[in-house]
Amino acid sequence: MPAALPPGDPLPGPYPHAAPEADHDGRWKDALEAYLQPCLALFWPAVHALIDWSVPVVFLDKELQRLAGALRRGRRHVDTLVQVRLREGASAHLLIHVEVQARPDAAFLKRMYTYHCRLWDRYGRHDRQVIHVAVLTRSAAHAPTLAFRDAPLQAVAGSAGIAFAVLHLLAWRERRDELLGMARHNPFAVVVLAEIDSAAAGGPETRLARKTRLLRLLYEYTYGETDVNRLFTFIDGVLTLPRVQARRFNETVDAIEKEYDVAYVTSVERIGIEKGLAQGRLEGRQEGQREGRLLGMQQILLSLLERRFGPLPQAARERVQTASVDTLQAWLLRVLDAAVLDDVFED
Repeated sequence: MPAALPPGDPLPGPYPHAAPEADHDGRWKDALEAYLQPCLALFWPAVHALIDWSVPVVFLDKELQRLAGALRRGRRHVDTLVQVRLREGASAHLLIHVEVQARPDAAFLKRMYTYHCRLWDRYGRHDRQVIHVAVLTRSAAHAPTLAFRDAPLQAVAGSAGIAFAVLHLLAWRERRDELLGMARHNPFAVVVLAEIDSAAAGGPETRLARKTRLLRLLYEYTYGETDVNRLFTFIDGVLTLPRVQARRFNETVDAIEKEYDVAYVTSVERIGIEKGLAQGRLEGRQEGQREGRLLGMQQILLSLLERRFGPLPQAARERVQTASVDTLQAWLLRVLDAAVLDDVFED
């Protein structure tokens, strides 16, 4: 049996003292797709009340990419375009725009106006509406750099001006107790709590405490496995930790799941991946051979793939058994977010 990882031996990775960069863009995109209805119920109840939720919504990411063009390149923002059915029977296109930078840049208003014009030109007519809302995640409430005030929902047709609802996320810091209460029934309140905690000042130990507190909340509020996976992924993506604290957090995940007698996929896989990488590193060091690390990584990847996707086809096993160390490491990290087996092996 291979020796255990020595106490204090850091996990593999380039971040021994500094946290890796947070993935706000990707995590917000996933959260909006998973929790559109609770997001609107929390942020814009007037918009939520307009929509007939018995009709499935349609996400139009590819269409938005085509319409937005250069507006989406090199920017720290997330855009989601959704086709919905209103209660009155009309169709509507809802644009949710999220700024994930420290403050809205000078082109913010221009982007929103350009979106409006392009969307109205594409979709606007008498039986359709184009609805805009925006979230500013890091600007102070009612930031003076903005050339408008928070506006009520308005659908504007054939007008040179537009009005749209703007939400300053950091204004919710003063409503933390309210958010904690909402989080019992609205998972998007957890998303807001994680984003607020990510923006707050504090060193690695403070961030570790915040992250642990949010994680425990998921189990205390008896969220199901799917929600725990999704919310864990968001929390982990925006509240990043240096290597030492990240290792302690993973140990806490393991302890909490034992306490609540559950084994949800995300947490188990994440711990397994890091342990697998560390074990492979240790075996390679002990044996002085690359082969030791290679075999350790192959074994843990095969185990994780079978846990996620069931019995593996022979072709998949052969790919794992013939891959290089670098390729195996890339595949191990992809297991966290892969929806299907092919996502792990994509070039």
